[in-house]
Amino acid sequence: MKGRVGIGRGLQMRFDLDGIYAGIEDDVAFAQLSDRIAESVGTRSAIFVELNAAGSAVAMQMCYWHQDFIQFYAEHFAARDPWTALAINVGHFGRAAALDAYMTPEEFALTEMRNDCFRSFGDDTGRCLGVMPEPGKPGLMVAVHKAERDTAFGDVEAAWLNGVYSHLERVVQLRRMLERQRDRSARLQDLADQSDQALLRVDRNLRVQSLSASAQALLEKRDGLSLYRHCIIATSAMERLLKTAVLGVIEKRVGAQTSMLCHRPSGLRPYRIVVLPAGFSSDAGAILKIDNPDATAPASTIDAIRVAYGLTAMEASLAQGLLLEQSVEEIAAGRAVGRETVKTHLKSLFHKTSVHRQSALLKLLATFPKVRR
Repeated sequence: MKGRVGIGRGLQMRFDLDGIYAGIEDDVAFAQLSDRIAESVGTRSAIFVELNAAGSAVAMQMCYWHQDFIQFYAEHFAARDPWTALAINVGHFGRAAALDAYMTPEEFALTEMRNDCFRSFGDDTGRCLGVMPEPGKPGLMVAVHKAERDTAFGDVEAAWLNGVYSHLERVVQLRRMLERQRDRSARLQDLADQSDQALLRVDRNLRVQSLSASAQALLEKRDGLSLYRHCIIATSAMERLLKTAVLGVIEKRVGAQTSMLCHRPSGLRPYRIVVLPAGFSSDAGAILKIDNPDATAPASTIDAIRVAYGLTAMEASLAQGLLLEQSVEEIAAGRAVGRETVKTHLKSLFHKTSVHRQSALLKLLATFPKVRR
């Protein structure tokens, strides 16, 4: 989808809204936002910096320049960029300012950044148009550039940058919200896994939103309860009882039955199921806590790996899946969780086993006897 922003006199800018908003969830698209900015304003280069309240960069990306230049700039000039200092003095916070109107290319040619950074890399950048947040407040600093020999930035390009800037703010805000939610979900998953309890979060249709490693193992036995296409499968009578209990909890019905027994075809003692609220909102669904009275802790290779490195049940389950040559996507699908949740646990697994790559992790885990399927 191409976005359009009117800027007066019949002129309109066009930019790739789909490409910009894909950055909310897509890491590759997010890493290409500086390219989108340059395309939207019609310049060859752009810089995109996310600042915290202290004015420090949380994230920075630049297009056009190669990596050696970007690293040199980040190390030596990002904190003392003369255009940043000029933007603060100009005070057009939250809206684009053509900084080459306040510091001409001839004046910029006398700065250390021009001579020790740009010139040393054979670059002829000399004009800047930028937007930055008010000092002391978190936000985005965005700038586009031209060569010193090019025409000065004008009102049209400033309007174009203002147009794309508002979308960038929304993308970053939504992306950070999503990251916080994923981090919170990962922490909750850790708590569930560390408890060794079979816990599932479900919606009113018994569709599983997340589950602990113990719950995954219990459902894989298909002994009265199982998982199919992310939904709980049981006998018709049992499914009716579960749905009634889940609805009762979600809708806060007085006197709703929230505990029950689930008989098992194997003849073993039935599971004990307790239904609990998952949160204050009805959208949060319900928690199923499943107790197996005959559960034991069978010795296995994966248990040995778990004890050796102090892994949570989820981390141990992830290690087992990797040893069984499952992809991150397959592991996520099998556990009814998102790919990003599995990646978060994979990072924790790297930390606990003191490795930095998946190949090194597999070599380490392969020193244990082969995991039973």
